[in-house]
Amino acid sequence: MATKFDSQKTKHQLFHLSISLAVVLICMTSMEYKRSWLHLGNFWNSLIIPIVFTGEMLKIILSHYYGHQDNTLLTQKQKQKKAAYFTPRELAGGLMLQFSSTLVFGFVCIVLGAPVLHNYEETFILAMLLTLFSVSPIVFLLGAEGALQVCFCEKPDFLTKNEETAVELFKYNALGGMLGAWAGSVVTPLDWDREWQAYPVPNVVGALLGSALANIYACSRVLYATGKVYINKKRS
Repeated sequence: MATKFDSQKTKHQLFHLSISLAVVLICMTSMEYKRSWLHLGNFWNSLIIPIVFTGEMLKIILSHYYGHQDNTLLTQKQKQKKAAYFTPRELAGGLMLQFSSTLVFGFVCIVLGAPVLHNYEETFILAMLLTLFSVSPIVFLLGAEGALQVCFCEKPDFLTKNEETAVELFKYNALGGMLGAWAGSVVTPLDWDREWQAYPVPNVVGALLGSALANIYACSRVLYATGKVYINKKRS
């Protein structure tokens, strides 16, 4: 039974990471197709936000697909918490948490050098992207209460094994996206007069590439662990 669960977990991890990498590839392809990077800061012309949102929703669907076996192992408390995920109060709390996170990320962007008196839309796009990479997936998976616990580095006591796997993978995406967005700021002050240096292009591209690198690292860890198990089985 343990071997079967490990196999399911590995499949879940690899499909999850594949979706993350596919999202980045589709975003970069979309940017190349537009042949202009300046549209990234325009809410109505940029496809980055809907592409990333669709990718995160696919991961949630994937998590539910691989988590259907966990439903038979749930305690009464876990069942009650799951039933409360989609109540009107929880949905409203999730929307408020995501909105608040977007405001916080926007404030952090301004503190770190984003324009204060203009480029509001560009800052909003970047803040929304960072929210989608970090807070939104956890809200979609665990609801507002569970997301708050995860954000404050607590492990919710109602997590199933499948949800724990998903949360761990979401953390890679969040960390990579945020570090990538911060690293992208390095090229902004350089006097090269290039289109891709305009705010928030370096930060958006940096967030996407940071996400890709974090997921590649996570994927290499999964493949290494899988290969190690396979080699040990052959030796035994």
